[in-house]
Amino acid sequence: MKRLLFEVRGVVRAPLEQVRERMFADAGESGPHRLVDREQGLIAYWGDWWYRGEDSLHPHAEGALVVHRVYNIAKQGNWAPYLANKLFLGYRSRLEASMRQRVAHLEGRH
Repeated sequence: MKRLLFEVRGVVRAPLEQVRERMFADAGESGPHRLVDREQGLIAYWGDWWYRGEDSLHPHAEGALVVHRVYNIAKQGNWAPYLANKLFLGYRSRLEASMRQRVAHLEGRH
């Protein structure tokens, strides 16, 4: 079972197909801890314990919407990631800053 912990969004002001091309340029291929689905616009990656991150791409009136979600996928002790990550203090602000950088990169502004 996956439990959503965080979600951040960013609008990329560029054509959807151009954004898709940039997003998947260095995504690699699917593997044991990674799903790369170019057709669905999804990149997911996970560890052995609690973490699963998903990046998805969606049409938007101004170009493309990038959504990053962080899930807790721990099968047991699903409370432990909160302790291991200091209750995730400051985590959302780091995700938001990372999304701003990502949008700039996907728009070609690096």
